[in-house]
Amino acid sequence: MNEKKTRNLGPLYVLITGVLFSIGGLCMKVVPWNAFSINSFRCLVSAVVIYLCMRVLKHPMKFNRHVFLASLAMCATTCLYSNSVKLTTAGAAIVIQFTVPIWTMLFGLLLYHRKPRRMDILACIVVFVGIAVCFYEGLAAGHTPGNILALLSGITYSGVFMSNSAEDSDPFSSAVIGQFLAGLIGLPWLLRADFASLGTASWVALLVLGIFQMGFGYVFLAKGLETTSPITACLLTGVEPVLNPIWVALFYGEPITPLFALGGAIVLVSVTAYEIWNSRHPSDAAAG
Repeated sequence: MNEKKTRNLGPLYVLITGVLFSIGGLCMKVVPWNAFSINSFRCLVSAVVIYLCMRVLKHPMKFNRHVFLASLAMCATTCLYSNSVKLTTAGAAIVIQFTVPIWTMLFGLLLYHRKPRRMDILACIVVFVGIAVCFYEGLAAGHTPGNILALLSGITYSGVFMSNSAEDSDPFSSAVIGQFLAGLIGLPWLLRADFASLGTASWVALLVLGIFQMGFGYVFLAKGLETTSPITACLLTGVEPVLNPIWVALFYGEPITPLFALGGAIVLVSVTAYEIWNSRHPSDAAAG
């Protein structure tokens, strides 16, 4: 009974992860630093938060091939995406990165011979269409370097889900290692950052990024991935690119267009419908 309850909570944990990740764009607007400095600070803080949560949960550190691969994928994802946002529109970066379910299905088929279910494929298509509708106006030409980085971050992000789906993987350990590595990569920029330029709001934003958006975000992701298939997890994190501009609209007054509202509704309804269907077909879950 407890095992079934934990399995049912897995998708909820992943959904919470998407909500926490979505506050990143809002907080980054407040901090007057470059992408590497912000990413280094938040990753170092999140590594400490995740490790402390592991100690509280009495979860031991593990290190093996899959943990190593997942940590490298996580490190690459945070570095690539944080820089892509600086080189292209936030909307374009998010929608391009969210090709991750497609990459996850492709790599699952090629590397693990996991044949996706028809509903998985359909859900991926519908969710992607919804997000594309959300940010149609932001997919403008002239941002090729940023768009390429966003695409690469989508590929590496799928590596996080795929590596953590292995039997000997450990999402907690890979999260700690990956965040620490990303923090070290950006450390030269962080050490040269202008701390004097930070006001109270900037400090709060940095701490929220490290503690909640990345720290607790990856804690919930680690718990969710224990009982949630890679493709399902990818789809559930689809709330991130929808909620991200909503927070910006609420706190910065940037308007939400009817086109965005339509796309957001497509994503939220399709993800909800998919998860309801998925919960009613537990025998097929392994196929995802």
